Amino acid sequence: MTWKSRTSLAVAGALCIFLLIATGFIANTRPEGFYIPSLSNAQPSQEAERDEGVPTPAPSSQHAIEGIATQAPVESLQALSRFDGYGLASGECDAEFKDLFKEIGRAAAHRKDTGNVTSSDIDLHWKQDGALRAMIWRQKLFILDSKIDGEYVAPRALSILHQIDRAITTSPEPVPDIEFSLMITDLPDDATTESHTNHTFWALSRLSDDKNTWLMPDFGYWSWPLDLVGSYEQIRVEMAQNQLPWQERISKLLWRGALKTNKLRQTMYQATRGKSWADIEEVKWQNRTEVSAGSAASAVSMADHCKYQYLLHTEGRSYSGRGKYLLNCGSVVIMHKSEWIEPHQDVYVASGAEQNIVEVERDFSDLEGKMQQLLNQPMLAESIAKNSQKTFRDRYMTPAAQTCYWRKLFHAWAEVSFRPEPFEVVNGKARLRGVPFETFVIKALSRSSAECSFWKKLTLQC
Repeated sequence: MTWKSRTSLAVAGALCIFLLIATGFIANTRPEGFYIPSLSNAQPSQEAERDEGVPTPAPSSQHAIEGIATQAPVESLQALSRFDGYGLASGECDAEFKDLFKEIGRAAAHRKDTGNVTSSDIDLHWKQDGALRAMIWRQKLFILDSKIDGEYVAPRALSILHQIDRAITTSPEPVPDIEFSLMITDLPDDATTESHTNHTFWALSRLSDDKNTWLMPDFGYWSWPLDLVGSYEQIRVEMAQNQLPWQERISKLLWRGALKTNKLRQTMYQATRGKSWADIEEVKWQNRTEVSAGSAASAVSMADHCKYQYLLHTEGRSYSGRGKYLLNCGSVVIMHKSEWIEPHQDVYVASGAEQNIVEVERDFSDLEGKMQQLLNQPMLAESIAKNSQKTFRDRYMTPAAQTCYWRKLFHAWAEVSFRPEPFEVVNGKARLRGVPFETFVIKALSRSSAECSFWKKLTLQC
């Protein structure tokens, strides 16, 4: 072998080793966060509290290949696959998810009574952070104004924008041209600025007297920015794959979370202390993505929640994003009377033959009595659990249902809103307004060289 050949082989070998090392870093390193370049002079987020919607698994619950998993019940996976697509036509959406769109109908009826939405109604000057203004034009999504700054709201914004884009691109029918604003934060209003009374926007939840707010699906229907939660579809499949028969589940009421998020959680904690039927533990967070060392042992993965017959759901800073996961378990979900409304609120049935949840008072004064009733009447409890699975996991919490909701929202908004002007004049020439969604996402992954070195970018550390 010539010296030139040996040199070439050595160089090639070195490159292979480098690529293997880099690949190892890439496979095992998670982005520290996203940065979305603001299209306005937004200030850093004032929302320091981590959303407590999803419990973080204990270290022992991390995904690992430990052999071949047992096969899930065929009927469970078949039920999931029925509505796992995104391409239902509007007529199919209406037929399959008839109870899901009542909140959209309420919001549209309110605008018909008060007058159509104007451009000034969706202005964002009053909101410091956690908001976007966007436009759909000719089946394409554009971001017109971005008040997204910081790793707390950036993943939420990207998740919601991805859902909107998916609803557009998978629609078998054209979606209308619309312009709208949406709020990413738990609390749609901003207590540090003027009231949003005269503004209309899309938000994750609302209070009953907030008539102007339109509700959109939670950002978690795309994915959570936590490695141990994953995408919504992934969680659903793993829950079904590991589903236990009702009789093999733990006959206790499970809850994990941060108590400081909402005072009623502290009331709940006191009401369940020392009860034999309760498995209630506080989880304290070291930061936004990691539990403290003292809480690691008591943390429970989202999939492992489904090992319990009874699951407790509480509001957080406003609503709690945890609910949609609990409702995928096929367990009995017990929740207090809510102040914050979510898009699927009208699907809850708290009594009767079709009961799919158990509702208690906000002070939890009747929680023990209702738990004792369920424990003493196992057939009633199992019936509620089956209704929950049939209603939520197999229908209203499916990817198809959420995509249908988005498209129904587009069409209802278009009927009571102004028609967007897609062009602006810059230096005497017409230019499309805003930033295309595809470009916006690419920019969201970019950082200046001062913030992120070439090596860190290569290894996906930033």
